[in-house]
Amino acid sequence: MRLATRYNDIHGAGAELAAISVNDDERQAGMAERWGLTHTRMVSDPGGETYLKPLGLFDPDERDGIALPGMVIISPQGDEVYRYQGRDFADRTNDDDLFEALDGLDLDSVDPGPWTPIVKVSEELRGYFRPKDYGAYFRGNMFGAIAIAGRVQDSASKAMAKEHAAMSRSSNEAWDTWRKANNLG
Repeated sequence: MRLATRYNDIHGAGAELAAISVNDDERQAGMAERWGLTHTRMVSDPGGETYLKPLGLFDPDERDGIALPGMVIISPQGDEVYRYQGRDFADRTNDDDLFEALDGLDLDSVDPGPWTPIVKVSEELRGYFRPKDYGAYFRGNMFGAIAIAGRVQDSASKAMAKEHAAMSRSSNEAWDTWRKANNLG
């Protein structure tokens, strides 16, 4: 969500954003439709064989295999210039690191135009995160992480809880931006 709301910044830095998951094409199209993600390329990789496993961003133990949160920047020459790999589904990175890496490439801005799904979304498609649930989910995450940071004693656990609270806070900020841009009150 955070990066999806910053697609103008990403394109201005000369890059495109692709969201890869194990979902099939219809579920990817449904997510894009539900969230209004017209400037994020939604890539389907069931089983993770094509992209996720080769990139080391596949968790085979979670629900028969899911994508790990991650960001990889590949230069126009094909070199990996930035990598973030989350520990689990709830682990996200700071977007500032991504933009610092993009700025270092000194690329011309791009205008890839809107992404169009390759399949139609069936009316019966269910079971994916609804926009109305997003704010409550990350607010709960943030306050849970703040509470845990107050309970743990060791510095590594405190740092991890504070990092998660910061990620949740920035996700909520992105949600507010998206919600207002899409007139959701």
